[in-house]
Amino acid sequence: MFLSLIGLSFFFQLPLGIDLERGPSSSELSFRFSSGHLIQVDGRIGTQGNLKFILDTGATISIVDQKVADKLKLDHHPAESFNFDRRLNWESAIVPEIQFGPIKAAHVVMFVGKLAEYSDFAKNADAVIGLDLLKLSNFSIELATKKIIFTGTTPKAHESAVDRFSDCLILEVRVQGHPVQLIVDTGVPDMLLYEERLHKRVPSLRMGSNVTDVIMGGRLKAKQTVVSGVSFGKGTRDITVLLLPSPSPEVLPGIEGVIGIAPLKARRVNFDFVGRTFSFE
Repeated sequence: MFLSLIGLSFFFQLPLGIDLERGPSSSELSFRFSSGHLIQVDGRIGTQGNLKFILDTGATISIVDQKVADKLKLDHHPAESFNFDRRLNWESAIVPEIQFGPIKAAHVVMFVGKLAEYSDFAKNADAVIGLDLLKLSNFSIELATKKIIFTGTTPKAHESAVDRFSDCLILEVRVQGHPVQLIVDTGVPDMLLYEERLHKRVPSLRMGSNVTDVIMGGRLKAKQTVVSGVSFGKGTRDITVLLLPSPSPEVLPGIEGVIGIAPLKARRVNFDFVGRTFSFE
C-alpha cells in the first residue's frame, strides 16, 4: 500500500474495523498548510484534543504518533510494513475514537510509531490520516479559502487490507502525448515519477539537460529535472518533476507515479470515493 509523506509504497496486513458515526451530510473544516504543502487540521483521538492531523490521500492506513498512544495507554501489537526500499517496524493499536470535522469513528486500527523518525515532513504531526478514514466521506479542498467541504459519508467497514490500493484515486495525465497514470497524493509537494516505468510508457521521453540530486523527507534520494509536454487540465506545459527508482512489478502495477495537488494550480480539488473519480477546477 501507499504512504506518501516520502512518496513510497508499502504493504501490510491489518484487520480493519471501523464503526462510523454519521455527521452532518455537508460540513466545512478549516485547514492550514504544513511544510508548505501538507493539509493539516485539528482533531481528537480519545480524550486527547487539539491534535495536529495531516490529511494524506496517498496513505492507505492512518498512523498515530507514539507520544499520543502513550498518553492514551493503548495496547500495542507488533506490525511490519514493506516498501520497495526498506522494511518498517511499527506497532498497531485499536484507537477507541477519532474525530476530525464531521468524521467520527470508533474502534479504528492504526499504526503507532514515531512520525519524526519516519519522515521530516511529519515531525510536527500527531497523526497522519489516511484513506481508511478519508474515504468515509467525499470532500473538496478549497485552496484559496483553506476550507475542506465534506459532502456526505460512505462507510466501508470491516474490510480486509488486501485490496487497499483500490481506494486510491487516479489522475491520467499525458506526457508528450502518452497517457500516464498517477495516484493523487496530498502528501507530496510535486509530481513524482517512477523513472523506468516512465521511460517504458514514453519511449522517446524528452527531459531537461539539468538533472539535480535531491533528498525527500530526510532520506529518499531522487533526481529533479524538467519534463516537457505535460498535459492535464487546460494546456500543455513543462513541469519540474522528481524521478524515483521504480518499485518491483507487483507493486502498484500500471502506476507511473504520484502527483500532489500543488502542480495542478487549481482553486478547488474534489475527491469522490463513491464515483471513484478525482477532478479539479
